[in-house]
Amino acid sequence: MNLYEGACHCGAVAARFSTEIEPDAIEVRADQCGFCRRHGAKTVSDPAGELRLSFREDTVTRYRFGTRSSDFLICRGCGTYVAAVIEGFGVLNVVGVDIDAFSRREARPVDYSDETAETRLARRRSRWTPLVVEAAP
Repeated sequence: MNLYEGACHCGAVAARFSTEIEPDAIEVRADQCGFCRRHGAKTVSDPAGELRLSFREDTVTRYRFGTRSSDFLICRGCGTYVAAVIEGFGVLNVVGVDIDAFSRREARPVDYSDETAETRLARRRSRWTPLVVEAAP
């Protein structure tokens, strides 16, 4: 098992991404939506892995835009975009949580603007990482 840990700049939101996939085989993506481009986001996921996020709810803003089909978790303390989540699944912004094994790699540009809300949700459920959210002390 490969385990990668990181946190937002101020440390209020921590992330643990575990996967059986070797680091070089994990696809790093750069969504071409305005939000992700403005944040310089690079994301990873593994449907057979686990994404564990730890934070206090009052330390994040849950931002929704476009289809309003997912929450983009942004730290209220430092403004870092950490992850996008839907019920039970998430995708991790490895730049936001400073995971060098992925954040320094070239990201493949992806554009999902032609998806319907239904196909977008289906893609996320099939490709995003199973999510566990823990309350931080």
